[in-house]
Amino acid sequence: MLSAGRPWDAQVTSFFLANHHQLRRYLIAQGCAPCDSDDIVQDAFLIVRERWETVSGYAKPKAYLYKVALRLWQRQAAKQALRRYRGDPEPRLAGLPDPRDTAATVEVNDTLIRWFRQLPVQQRKVAALRLIGGLSEVETAKILDLSLGTVKSQLNAARKRLRQLKDQDDPAKGGT
Repeated sequence: MLSAGRPWDAQVTSFFLANHHQLRRYLIAQGCAPCDSDDIVQDAFLIVRERWETVSGYAKPKAYLYKVALRLWQRQAAKQALRRYRGDPEPRLAGLPDPRDTAATVEVNDTLIRWFRQLPVQQRKVAALRLIGGLSEVETAKILDLSLGTVKSQLNAARKRLRQLKDQDDPAKGGT
């Protein structure tokens, strides 16, 4: 249970306000549903708040926040995958909004999400942390437990692929 009125709540609030939008966009780019990303962002910040005395002393508290959120989403995605194929999906699908409905898209560009989902998983994670989350290469390497060289090469490959996908979608360049 959270205790009310901790002396560092103002610091946590400031940290939340500075980072929650980027964290949400990062999760969505990873494939998390927008409605689920809101819950994961809140849960990640609650975890960080509970450990703020320690986390605030870290050189990169934002990297810790992203790692917590990524792990929460991975756990949730694993649980959903276990439930996904039980029974007939038709009733569930009928209750979901039509993806072609422009009102169903909240704040993230569908095209960008589609492009990110076409990246290999490792490239998607690196690109999302660097390009959407705004983290440094060192922070990204720490969160994903990769070497700095791997982060650089994966980001370079992701950027090339994203450019290819953009060019394919650009009618002026002969795309669709």
